[in-house]
Amino acid sequence: MSVIYYRPQVLETIARQTLCKYDCGYLNQEPAAVPIEMIIENTFQLTIEYQYLTNNARELGRMIYDSGITTYYDQDLGDYALMRVQAGTMLIDASLLTNELYGRLRFTLAHELAHYIIHKGIFCGTGVAAALYDNNADEDMMEWQANYLARAMLMPNGQVKRCFYKSRSSCRCESEFVKRLASIFEVSKQAMKIRLKDFGLI
Repeated sequence: MSVIYYRPQVLETIARQTLCKYDCGYLNQEPAAVPIEMIIENTFQLTIEYQYLTNNARELGRMIYDSGITTYYDQDLGDYALMRVQAGTMLIDASLLTNELYGRLRFTLAHELAHYIIHKGIFCGTGVAAALYDNNADEDMMEWQANYLARAMLMPNGQVKRCFYKSRSSCRCESEFVKRLASIFEVSKQAMKIRLKDFGLI
């Protein structure tokens, strides 16, 4: 099965549908950090597990589509090892479990959920994880799609715009807008900057 091309507008729609699936009135609420872990576990019935996936954090997340065996980095042994995993497991690198990387952790969770939502049809039944896909062009497309959908889920279109315009009286420069909105939505400043540029607001 080949990768489907999704336009940004379609990914925005998928993000809205996902948040409404979690709570039909969510997008009308006061802007706040999207409860991404609850959406993953309660709405999609997926399991989150934290493991060191590599020895240098080059892979931060891995979505498991089929039950089987996968690798992880055993810090005690100082080498890679195998473990059994169940379909519907989201493996997140344990290096992200620090206060300093909290925004990055939330983005990684959303990124892996995005893969599950739009790419599971490609991988279910193949025994192949998205991170191990060997078609570079398709992989680049899938990563772009997952990144965009992750931003759209964590920083909903309407809520971000409302916050931006509400902050105009007190924020005097780009960095102040980015810092304030990143704090409200509990994302990294880098992710918020990209999202505001998506909308042409900065």
